[in-house]
Amino acid sequence: MKEAGHFYAGDLDITHPYVSPLNGDFRGLAPMIVFSGTLDLLYPDSVDLAAKARAAGVPVEFHLRQGQPHNYAGMPTPEGREARAIILRAIAGGPT
Repeated sequence: MKEAGHFYAGDLDITHPYVSPLNGDFRGLAPMIVFSGTLDLLYPDSVDLAAKARAAGVPVEFHLRQGQPHNYAGMPTPEGREARAIILRAIAGGPT
């Protein structure tokens, strides 16, 4: 994982906000919808991201699904379909 992180970062430092959004400035961002599964390696970071955004005044809707992996919202599963429906409603301006 550590090697993959350095590969992803390329020429940027691994603490750069483009590489690790948790290190960015959340002030003034648009409302967020965050999806995470309890099997996602980034699950703890997702919780921290939502908390940091809220602390900066950003409205955050956090969806946590038990037993789901990373990017479950993109998978052809009932949980993925439900997540995509939430995303589509948000894009359309309706209640999520």
